[in-house]
Amino acid sequence: MSERIEFYKNRSIGERLSVAIDFLKQNWKVLYKNILLGGLPLAIIMSFFLTQQVNYSQPDSNLLQRYLFYMLFGLVSVVNTVYMFAMTGAVLLHYDRNQLTEKTGWSDLKGTFFRFAGKTISITLVVYILLTVALVIIIAFFGFLAGAGALTGNYIYFFIVMMILLTLGVFIALGPSLIMLYFPAYFSKKSIVESIKVSFALGFKNWGSLFVAIIVSIIGFVIVFIVFSLPLQLVTLFSTGQVNIFTYIFSLWSTIGTLLACPIMILTFVFQYFSIVEKEEGISLQSKVDAFENL
Repeated sequence: MSERIEFYKNRSIGERLSVAIDFLKQNWKVLYKNILLGGLPLAIIMSFFLTQQVNYSQPDSNLLQRYLFYMLFGLVSVVNTVYMFAMTGAVLLHYDRNQLTEKTGWSDLKGTFFRFAGKTISITLVVYILLTVALVIIIAFFGFLAGAGALTGNYIYFFIVMMILLTLGVFIALGPSLIMLYFPAYFSKKSIVESIKVSFALGFKNWGSLFVAIIVSIIGFVIVFIVFSLPLQLVTLFSTGQVNIFTYIFSLWSTIGTLLACPIMILTFVFQYFSIVEKEEGISLQSKVDAFENL
């Protein structure tokens, strides 16, 4: 019998990555059984969009249909992301409560899943609105400068470069916080606003270790993506953009590869969160004190 994994434990960066892999080794059957339940239909839909992307990207395609296609593709992508986070989180929570077995299925997880899905959507909307407001303010500022005649000649290119660098810098700075957005709400019972505050506080304070985890996770994800998407790229290349049965097959193969890789990334980020919270708050020590006092 495998040793039970302790969630709240202060670990090094390497140990955090290692324990995520250990959790996957122990529970991959029940995790992917439930991930594939809703993930496979979403993968089929995503593969259809991938095969049709060539047709809708042509200049002579109907503009309205093209925008509708991209909107639907974006919607399915969002639903897929919400499903991945919420289902992986539900499996983790049941494991932490010692309620997870190989027989654990939808009937056992659905309550937690829908609660997590709701929190995921709410937090995403709040952050999206905040970022949109910030973007509108920046655009309005540059519009004011343009109206005042400050953006002329070479100054336009200078400000464009500055905007690109600023945007890149913001995403690099916020990346470690963004990967932990949902976990305080999932595992620490924080409200929507509190979850955002906690994730940003912990993200900035532990920026270095989290950024390393992001880089490692992205590299792993890209490798898996290349391996699974290479057949689709080859078929598309040799079929000169024409959709055929092999395009559909390898498109599905590509989306399934992404489906399998996403929970691994989420697990990596979750164990970053557990380790950081333990370091900052001593969750496991406090629980042991509480258990001793209740004797």
